[in-house]
Amino acid sequence: MNLELLHRIEKSTAHTQNRIENGNFIIQNLNLLEELIHFSFKTDDKLHIRACCILEKVFDLQLDLSFNFLDFICRNLYKLKNDSAIRSMSRTIMLLVQKHSKKNYLSDYQIEKITEACFDWLISDTKTAGKYHAILTLYELGKTQDWIYPELQLILVKDSIENTPGYKSIAKKILKKIN
Repeated sequence: MNLELLHRIEKSTAHTQNRIENGNFIIQNLNLLEELIHFSFKTDDKLHIRACCILEKVFDLQLDLSFNFLDFICRNLYKLKNDSAIRSMSRTIMLLVQKHSKKNYLSDYQIEKITEACFDWLISDTKTAGKYHAILTLYELGKTQDWIYPELQLILVKDSIENTPGYKSIAKKILKKIN
């Protein structure tokens, strides 16, 4: 692994300014992007969580940089188990799906893998922040895929009973839009 990239991952924090600096560093050194993406899914290394946070900021700044890596990203979403990694990636996925709604950005395969991952995150013990973006992603995908809303509705109604106020809030908002 590139030593400068590894050093940045090791020293990264959740602070906004730090994430922006690291995101801009990758954008200025695009030769490191593929390595960052692959490292983000290397779940046996605890630093993959920080890599996911940096990757989220890179794609937040320039979402189009994800295009050449979408198959890899979508194919590996299932590997993410850490709440912070899921939160970062679920937000990135939400942005991709929102862009897809406007420009047909994703393939059927990519949509399938995103849908699977989002439903998996919803029914797992993932914290609310990761579920929040998964819910919004599934809502967006449900606009073109008939079967998603009934499934999403069942999960939101069932899980709203015993979940956090944040979860209840987004569930209520989406259920109102679906109905």
